[in-house]
Amino acid sequence: MTSVRPGPWDPDRRWADPLITFLGLAALLASLLVLRGRHQVQAAPLDHASLQGRLVEMAVGGAQALGKTPVPWRTAETQATEPWDQAVLAVLMAEGGDRESARRLAQVPKGAIGDWYRRAFAAAYDGAPLPGRGVRQEVQRRLGNGYAANLLEARLEDREGSGEARRTAARKALRARFAGFAALGSLLTVLTLGGVAAGIHLWVTRKRPPLRPLPAWHLSERAAALIFLLWFLAFFASGNLAVLLLAPWPSLRWVVLPLASLAHAVVGIALLARAEGASFGELWRRVAPAPTAKDLSWGAAGLALAVALVTAAALLASLILPPEQNPQRELQELLRGLSGWAPTLAMFAVVAGLAPVFEEFFFRGFILPVVARRGGLGLALVGSALLFAAIHLQPAGLPALGTLGFVLGLAFWRTGSLWPAILIHACWNGTLFCVMRALA
Repeated sequence: MTSVRPGPWDPDRRWADPLITFLGLAALLASLLVLRGRHQVQAAPLDHASLQGRLVEMAVGGAQALGKTPVPWRTAETQATEPWDQAVLAVLMAEGGDRESARRLAQVPKGAIGDWYRRAFAAAYDGAPLPGRGVRQEVQRRLGNGYAANLLEARLEDREGSGEARRTAARKALRARFAGFAALGSLLTVLTLGGVAAGIHLWVTRKRPPLRPLPAWHLSERAAALIFLLWFLAFFASGNLAVLLLAPWPSLRWVVLPLASLAHAVVGIALLARAEGASFGELWRRVAPAPTAKDLSWGAAGLALAVALVTAAALLASLILPPEQNPQRELQELLRGLSGWAPTLAMFAVVAGLAPVFEEFFFRGFILPVVARRGGLGLALVGSALLFAAIHLQPAGLPALGTLGFVLGLAFWRTGSLWPAILIHACWNGTLFCVMRALA
């Protein structure tokens, strides 16, 4: 007997519409629960220096080390919002000679470890008795084992003999890191200028036909809505299930993200293949034909455009919206806990590999053309970008994520292939991962 492949899914509205309503309410409730949990976590102060604090440390420490640049103390105090970020800044202020302001900031960290820090600070800058080695090591860890932590320890070592070797090594490491970030800043400047040129070119050639038409999907809009909602709930459930499964093994906390990402990607692909009546291989070839040189050039131009537009969106949002908690705090804390090359490489493969491939397949390859066939290209570009931003459940990151999603949609529309969008997305995520890992 010959098996008959099921055709594209077009569910009966009599049961599909009530189910869509129910799933939509369930998705909204799940989103609110996640946002509430994240708000509670982010409202609690960190017990160590944050990524923002490390950036402030590098900016202030770099200005001090160079000796020619005015130190941006007022800006640094505004940006150092976490208690241990202010503790880092207190050490740098004391090293810069402003002991009064340094003592004020040194009072910020609370609890027993905060008292340990103040003991070490008083011993370094006010001649108080030296604390024990264990206290000093814990204080260094809370300060992030970075430039400020080493300067504080060097001051304590001066009283035991000489801390000049540690001080010299700390300054050398800071200069190397400062040079690396200066090079990254130069690259971003070049990309921003290239993005402006790419945007002008895109506007001038807006009436030129794309390299390929958007891929055709045959399932109905009602089926697409059901798939999106079912996948979102799977996305929510996979993360929580992974947390529960790995709860007995805290050392495997880093496995939650790879496991959850793989699970919801498999569910999403299975739903799409089943609903469209095609294999994943057939769907992939439909949305990502073999890349050409033009596809790669569009990927490079799109990356430059993304840098320019996301930078502009972030600056505009900072002028309009009140300051929010860091939207990447969870990932930063996860990276901070990584030890060893295997977990780091696994996390990088998910962040810069699996996530860009699946998210582009789902949001650009599937949602964008389905919306475009009924609502037009403009609605499809904006709608897919907003869904892409919203699914991350990071309110503070909506302007940047929405702008990035819009550029990814433009790259897909102009080429009819996912490869440029995947290239842009992978470079974006991979760069952020490396920066956060370097400062973790």
